[in-house]
Amino acid sequence: QVLSPTMNRPFDTTNFLHVSERPLTPNLRCSVKTPLLEKKGCSMLTDYGFYFQPVVPGSMDNNGAIGNSIGGSSRSSNKVGPSGKAHVWFMDDIRAISRRYDGMKDRGLEIYLAKQHSVLLTFENTEVRERVILLVSQRISSVKSLPLPCFTDRSFVESALELWQAGELDNFEYLLCLNSAAGRSFHDLSRYPVFPWVLSNYGENDVDLMFGRRFEGVSMEYLRVDDDDCDDFSTMLDFTDPDNFRDLSKPIGALNEQRHADFYNRYMSMVQQQKSHASQSNQDVPFMYGTHYSAPGYTLFYLLRVMPEHMLLLQNGKFDVPDRLFHSIDATYKSILTNPADVKELIPEFFDPDCYDFLINSMGLGLGNLQTGERVNDAILPLWANKSAKRFLRKNRAALESEYCTRNLPKWIDLIFGIASRGQGAKDAKNLFHPMAYIGPEDLEAIRNPEDRERAELQATEFGIVPDQLFSRKHPSKNENIGSWGDSDALFTRDRLRESYGVEDNTNFSAPVMTKGESGRAPSGFFVDEAMMQNYNATGSHVGANPFD
Repeated sequence: QVLSPTMNRPFDTTNFLHVSERPLTPNLRCSVKTPLLEKKGCSMLTDYGFYFQPVVPGSMDNNGAIGNSIGGSSRSSNKVGPSGKAHVWFMDDIRAISRRYDGMKDRGLEIYLAKQHSVLLTFENTEVRERVILLVSQRISSVKSLPLPCFTDRSFVESALELWQAGELDNFEYLLCLNSAAGRSFHDLSRYPVFPWVLSNYGENDVDLMFGRRFEGVSMEYLRVDDDDCDDFSTMLDFTDPDNFRDLSKPIGALNEQRHADFYNRYMSMVQQQKSHASQSNQDVPFMYGTHYSAPGYTLFYLLRVMPEHMLLLQNGKFDVPDRLFHSIDATYKSILTNPADVKELIPEFFDPDCYDFLINSMGLGLGNLQTGERVNDAILPLWANKSAKRFLRKNRAALESEYCTRNLPKWIDLIFGIASRGQGAKDAKNLFHPMAYIGPEDLEAIRNPEDRERAELQATEFGIVPDQLFSRKHPSKNENIGSWGDSDALFTRDRLRESYGVEDNTNFSAPVMTKGESGRAPSGFFVDEAMMQNYNATGSHVGANPFD
């Protein structure tokens, strides 16, 4: 309410960089979002770039940079105007886009840029977002004679699968592609990219646990040893031993059969209770797991050491009790196997050696002591990491890229992005979560009471949301020829966004000066290229990046 008069203020066209610049849209209400924070303002798209004007120019520092409260830094935009009060992302720098959510509302747009990371924008509604996509796509494709890739279009998923099967994308890159296509973003803690626990061996002291079968009869060529590990057998992992790997065909909640028996008994009790009461309430729908594998609290649990201010914001100004903090890889893995309230997966940073800082308490945060008296400081690593955060991440990445993981990864993809992620497939796969994890924009709109709608949205975004489903059949193996299926189109879910959000010629969306309208849908045939993957692969530096610096 306080910002409403400022938000209604029109965009100041004196911020344009060129006298001949042509606006393509009217004044648009818009926000720039980073984890847990939002910068409101207005925007305008021109034939030169996308301008953003914040509603509170007084928040700028002496250098014209916005948002000390946002944190981080990146080469994301250029400050324009006499006082740097507006920012522009140049049309020539846009490399790709993705449709995104704003909470549970389908009105976000992530823009990937050439010389920086990405920026997440949200608009007043879906129609405005789609019109912006149309104009940006047409402008770029007309100049570069190439379609602008959209990571949430079905054609992007098809291309990513083809490149993965051809060996041009490794497992890490392919999972990043699927996460992006399924609505996950590094800017959104409620939809942060999700990655699997791959290994099952994180022992800190017991060398026998680490060795599996103590390498008896195993050729040295099958041992993944870093050059700087020398011949220290305590740092070796046998990637030919299945016992060293997590079962990727099962969700976290089903890895421990004894614990899952408790989940299942509770589920069956809820089934019987529903039958006896004939309740139709969402709250009474039976489920197996009352917590989710990906949620804002879990992401910040892992990133505590690099994003303490975000954790403090989420925890009302204080850290959690030391015994509940992320202090040990082995203890965390044991928790997801035994704790009835813990079924969380991992995040991409666990597989990127450049992001080792999230394991190190370089800020010297006072995180307290465990009940054992041990101080919580750097994350305690498995013995095979030889006390090196980089080595731990390199080996974890090598495990993800191993032949065993590659062979079994499609089963995990089915659980998260495919046929076992929801509905009867989820029930059969022991992968059924609380009904709020499956709520979508249409479900939210169907809730008539505004207070109930707001409560449902808050619960869903805090609890965890199942990614958008990408595949409608079992995910093929890396060597499987899907062309032999006859109808390979049946593998993918239909392109709901492109089918539902096509912007027609008669859309009432005119720029402040008369210009000839452009028509048609965004071009098809999107592809993945090396530049886009490099832009998207710098996982750690996406977190908390300031798009205004």
